[in-house]
Amino acid sequence: MNLRELLGREFASTIDETVSANTSLERNHEGRVFLFHPYCNQDNCESSYRGYCLQYWCVPCGTTQATFELWGGGGSGGGACCCMQGMPGGAGAYVRKTLEYPQIQGGWCYQLCVASPNCCSRCCCGIRGCKTWVGGCNLSNLCADGGLPGKTCCWAFWNSTYRCQDKVSWGGCGGWRLHEDGACSYGGDEMIKGRPGFFITHCNDNNCWTKGGMPYPAGLINQKGGWLTQNYQGNACNHSYMYCSGTTPWAYNINCNGGPGLPGVGAPSATACGGGCCYGWRGGGGFIRITYCSCWLQTSSQNEDCAWYYFN
Repeated sequence: MNLRELLGREFASTIDETVSANTSLERNHEGRVFLFHPYCNQDNCESSYRGYCLQYWCVPCGTTQATFELWGGGGSGGGACCCMQGMPGGAGAYVRKTLEYPQIQGGWCYQLCVASPNCCSRCCCGIRGCKTWVGGCNLSNLCADGGLPGKTCCWAFWNSTYRCQDKVSWGGCGGWRLHEDGACSYGGDEMIKGRPGFFITHCNDNNCWTKGGMPYPAGLINQKGGWLTQNYQGNACNHSYMYCSGTTPWAYNINCNGGPGLPGVGAPSATACGGGCCYGWRGGGGFIRITYCSCWLQTSSQNEDCAWYYFN
């Protein structure tokens, strides 16, 4: 069989014939990948449809399996006035959904909308992260919510009540429960919450001693997600250093501006100790990853992780 004949065997009607005629196929565990990141990620409250949505992502011919992975945007930090400090915003949720032939076929098209960055917040309660979603055949409400907002309160870092406590999040008292609360996701085979942020302080003499836990979502660095910890580096509006240092090496430059960096990370809250008010840092955008390939059934009852490579 020559290449021209093989290329003709890419449509659903020929899949059974192709599998039976080709018994020696090369293994490929990953397939092809399509990535969709928010455009630029540089402007607050940007709502351009072209920058954050694709009306049509069409499945390449020959595809017999596709996995959709979605991450919601990060929550922004809370603002601060007078003498306020607090915890960073929460991470976006994660969801994964796999479709196998005939639930997915070449030529079918899907609509993708990825979470844009949200705004900086002046209020002591930050702004919830934006939502990421995908719609199309055999998907039902596939979406990942944005992260919970960060929060500040008066004298948080200067109050001995919180000194040396583990991961302060004010659970059940104007804050979030660290392991129970979080951004939710829907419609997937696997759905993992995005966790809230926290802070740790071991000295009440200076904000520089305080570390913030900026949460990152599941599915990027590890399966369940976690926290990036970094010193707050001073009072007033000096929290850009925390975000940029904490997200290295994912931050593209020292200015950062909330992205583009690691998707779905919660952003730092502002700190203040007298003087004017400061805005909390804005949460980053979300992310969509689609992994697709030709995956042949080894038996009638199992399909081992995209087992056989044929056309894609």
